[in-house]
Amino acid sequence: MVFGIGLLVNAVLVAIPLGGSVGALMGIDAHRAATGQKPLFSGGTSSDGTGSGSDSTGDGGGHNTVTDNGVTTTEYCDLSWGITPPSKSENYTLNPNQWGVTATSTGNGLCMNVTTFTNETYATDTAPEFTVTWQFDAGPQTAPVHGYPNIRVDDVLPKKMSSITELNLDLHWTYGVGDTTAASTDTTALTAENLATNVAIDMFLDTDSTKAVNGTNAAFEVMVWFWMSNEEAQPHGWGSPGINRTVDGTKFTLYNGTNDNGQMVLSWVASTITETFTGDIYPLISDLYSLGDDYPAKEDYLGSLSFGTEVYSVDSNVTFWAEKYKIDIQS
Repeated sequence: MVFGIGLLVNAVLVAIPLGGSVGALMGIDAHRAATGQKPLFSGGTSSDGTGSGSDSTGDGGGHNTVTDNGVTTTEYCDLSWGITPPSKSENYTLNPNQWGVTATSTGNGLCMNVTTFTNETYATDTAPEFTVTWQFDAGPQTAPVHGYPNIRVDDVLPKKMSSITELNLDLHWTYGVGDTTAASTDTTALTAENLATNVAIDMFLDTDSTKAVNGTNAAFEVMVWFWMSNEEAQPHGWGSPGINRTVDGTKFTLYNGTNDNGQMVLSWVASTITETFTGDIYPLISDLYSLGDDYPAKEDYLGSLSFGTEVYSVDSNVTFWAEKYKIDIQS
């Protein structure tokens, strides 16, 4: 997803059923085997199980891959795997990013499907198609998140916030019960399955450009939530709302807290489920400049920007689908 002055990433995604076994989830497989259960998913080469993962060139080596008329769909059920499909234009990385899965985690696991073109020629500013199907049982209250499968901007960051004028976003996503994509999000059906998740942009900022690109070392994490399924998936600082800002007709409320890594986490949460959004989200960062010296500043660096879903728990399989994803970082 890379561009020079202006970054433009567009993921126009199609519905792709997900299946397969989560070979990477060694603890889950062991649990299911011990209880006589068969894995829901099949295939998928595991990573080393440390969460650090490996790099992939997008050819699907060691993963379930289907090619039809030059279009390749590859399934990644790894804990972590840097999926960087070859492209003659934009650069981007997708990752199942199951950083919270441990040997004691139980459930059916998670798989991400990524579609690429074998001739490496994508439509202008278009990223690969991807969907995510997952199911985890609830984890401990101290560590409820199992992962954040996402697509990340590459090669255009870090960039000083003072040099950015706009962060234009255009997206459409859905969540549905089952292994296939849903045309729209049926919140009643998902509530019945006790779905705990969110859909969000995740950004990291720091005064040091090197630290800003590292999600562990950055001083600030700034999130923009387009949906919080229930209070089990609440942001840090929930219960103590801060300032409000309306963008593209959507009202966002700021919540502020500190995570276990000691980072300040600032989460803008939409007041209602927002499947479709078109607007400039830069004001959601620039509003923070006036909150004090302990908050992000205009001279800080934006080091990382991703879009995905934080997966907590759900009773049965659900599928996340980002039908459209486009971000234009203007300087």
